Amino acid sequence: MDLKSDHSASLLTDPAPMNESRLGIHSSLYSPPAVVFSSGIFSTIPRKKTLILDDVRSNSWLDAMKSSSPTHSKRQTELVSTDTDATYSNWMLTYPSALASFEQIANYAKCKRVALFLDYDGTLSPIVDNPDYAFMTSAMRAAVRNVALCFPTAIISGRSRDKVYEFVGLTELYYAGSHGMDIMGPVTHQINDHLNCIKSIDKQGKEYNVFQPASGFFPMINEVFRSLVAISKEIKGTQVENNKFCVSLHYRNVDEKNWATIAKRVQEILRDYPNLRLTHGRKVLEVRPVLDWDKGKAVQFLLEALGLSNCDNVLPIYIGDDQTDEDAFKVLREGNCGFGILVSSVAKESNAGYSLRDTSEVMEFLKALVAWKKSSSV
Repeated sequence: MDLKSDHSASLLTDPAPMNESRLGIHSSLYSPPAVVFSSGIFSTIPRKKTLILDDVRSNSWLDAMKSSSPTHSKRQTELVSTDTDATYSNWMLTYPSALASFEQIANYAKCKRVALFLDYDGTLSPIVDNPDYAFMTSAMRAAVRNVALCFPTAIISGRSRDKVYEFVGLTELYYAGSHGMDIMGPVTHQINDHLNCIKSIDKQGKEYNVFQPASGFFPMINEVFRSLVAISKEIKGTQVENNKFCVSLHYRNVDEKNWATIAKRVQEILRDYPNLRLTHGRKVLEVRPVLDWDKGKAVQFLLEALGLSNCDNVLPIYIGDDQTDEDAFKVLREGNCGFGILVSSVAKESNAGYSLRDTSEVMEFLKALVAWKKSSSV
C-alpha cells in the first residue's frame, strides 16, 4: 500500500447486529470451555464439594487480583523507590528504551512500510482513579494525529470503540474496541469476503468494514453487565463499565480487604455463563467471551485489511502497557515481523522487545517517528 494514499477513518454508527448463523459462532473462532458448569451439572455435585470448588475459584481469582494489582504500604513504597533505579536499569538491558534505541529502530525501518498500533489507557492517557476521566492531553492528540498522517495507525483498546473514539476524537486513524472484537477498517479486496465483516457507510458516503466476531455474545454481555452493576452497589468504590463485547469491573478505589468479596461475587455470576471468561488487568476484572480472539488477532486482521500482511517490507509497531497487550507483542515476536514496545515504569516480564517509561515518552517516540518519516522523505 502506498503510504501517501488516504488511510483515514471516520466513526460510524454500528450496523444491525449479526445473528449466530451470520457470525458462524461455532466456527474456529469459538472455543468452548473445557468444563461446562451448567446448573444441571452442579446439581449432581454434593453441596459441600460445590462450596469447596467455589472457595478454590474465589481464592484463585483473589490471588490473580493481587498479583496483577500490587499495593504497597508507605514503608514498602519507600523501600521499592530506593531500589527502583537499579532494578529498572538492569531490566532495560533486556527491554531497552525505544527512545534511546530509536536510531536502531529507524535503520531497521528503512525501505519498510511502518504500521502503528496503540493501546489507549496507560499508553496515550495516564491511568486515573476514575476511568471516565482518562483524557489524553492536547499535545498527545496532536502527536497521534501527526503520526497517523504519516503511517497507517490504529488504536486497539479494551474500551468500547465508541468510548475510545470519544476520548481520541480523530478521524485520521482506525479504531478497534473491546480488545479487538469491534474493529472498523478499510474496505479492501483482502477481507471483503470475510465471514464476520459487513460494510457500513458514513455520513460522507464512504464505505468501511465493521468486524465484530463476538456479536452473538452481545445479549449475554448485557446481562452480566446488569448483574455486575447490582453487586457493585454492595461494595464501595467499585465501578462497572460496559465495553460492548466485554465488561470491566474496576476496583482501583476499593479497600483491599473487600477484594475477596469482589472475587466471590463475580465468580457466583460467571458460574451461570460458561461461555464467558475472566481476565485480569491493573485493578480491573474483565469479563470476555470464550472466543479465540484478542489484540494479537486484531493486529493480524488490520494488517490484512490494509494489504500489509505477508509482506517482507512491512514493519508493525505495537505500543501498550497492560497484560492484554501481551497478545499483540507475542504475535509480533513469534512472527519476527515487528516490534512490541511495553510502557512501564516498573520491571516486569513481557513479550515486547523495547520499553518506554510512561505516556510522556510515548509522545516523544511518536514525534520521533514523524520527524524520521519527514527527513527520510526529503
